[in-house]
Amino acid sequence: MDKSAKTGGNHIKLWDIESTNLSADFGYILSIAVKNLGEKTVRCYSVEDYPLYKKDPTNDQALLEDAYPDLSSAGAWVTWYGGGFDVPFVNTRLLSHGMAPMPPIPHIDGWRVARYKMKLHSNRLASVSSFLNISEKTPLDGPIWIKASAGDRKALQYIKEHNVQDVIVLEEAFNRIKPLITSGPNLSLLNATGSSFKGDSCPICGGSKLVKRGTSITQTGRRQRFQCSDCGGWSRGRTIRDESVEAR
Repeated sequence: MDKSAKTGGNHIKLWDIESTNLSADFGYILSIAVKNLGEKTVRCYSVEDYPLYKKDPTNDQALLEDAYPDLSSAGAWVTWYGGGFDVPFVNTRLLSHGMAPMPPIPHIDGWRVARYKMKLHSNRLASVSSFLNISEKTPLDGPIWIKASAGDRKALQYIKEHNVQDVIVLEEAFNRIKPLITSGPNLSLLNATGSSFKGDSCPICGGSKLVKRGTSITQTGRRQRFQCSDCGGWSRGRTIRDESVEAR
């Protein structure tokens, strides 16, 4: 495992888990795949990679001990239904081993974007990726899952490959739907510290190619509206002062 990839708090990290059950008190984690946005490497922590697995195939503590610093060092997370499943599942498993839960990390959940900003027959990642004509998730049927839960090495390897592909698809989907993101962490802050922050960066992708596109009305006045030439997303600047009113 490349330990150097875990350091730093400016990375946007996409991640996904595979588990033996939908409830963390009846199941455990088989693997966790993590990828820094825009980088090629996908780090996958599989339960079978640890010596503890040979003694107890249901014990995911060693996997969590390795994945924890990776996930916790992120500047922001990108998941798909991670707010409803992945994050609480991981935190529950951490608590089960007497470990502290993960820190509160700014979180972009692609499922919520699809649910509230798109209108598809299903908000599952597989449905969205098919609609967007991007890479496809690999199939994962019941027999493979059951065999992996029972410790079958071939099935566990397939789960690991499936997990890695999920994160690759997640990144492609995120890059396509991010112009729809109107709430969440300001990503332009991730690569800026102190006086290096520039307020004219895109809060969605951090790009600097912002074009003025009219104004929007708020309860307190008018605000400059921008569109990013890199991602296509929209953002607003500070309230525009009306000098004619202030002069009265």
